[in-house]
Amino acid sequence: MEARYTDRMAAAVQAAGELAVAQRSPELFTIHLLTVLSAQDDSTFSRLLVANGVDLKAFHEFADDRSRQIVPFGSPGTNIQPSQENVVLLQGAIAEMREIGDTRLGTEHLLLAALKYRPGKGAWSVFNLSYTPVRKSLDAVRKNTTV
Repeated sequence: MEARYTDRMAAAVQAAGELAVAQRSPELFTIHLLTVLSAQDDSTFSRLLVANGVDLKAFHEFADDRSRQIVPFGSPGTNIQPSQENVVLLQGAIAEMREIGDTRLGTEHLLLAALKYRPGKGAWSVFNLSYTPVRKSLDAVRKNTTV
């Protein structure tokens, strides 16, 4: 499944890959994306977290700490491939994009897919986030626009 990314999402995927390389990760994991996305305080991803009561700095520190817990694998490479979990998450994000009626894959779609298809896991549990309230806040955060 292919989708056109928003500029913000494309930048996040690239930065997450760079983070994975720098950390000598064996693959690009979802936590790398969450770390990068939570560092972008002006993204829809971050605005949704804040709108749902999350301290963005605390979320970023949590994600960054988790990304550093991945066991390094050999010497740093430049051809990091997405983990199977990450591939499935991106497929879910594309499904969210289509369900909402958007034409480009944005940071909000990744967040919604993570909450929908991995509920109660990791950061979602720690920060008490779930799909329904975050989805309900999307229109207000995006000011009823589409991507």
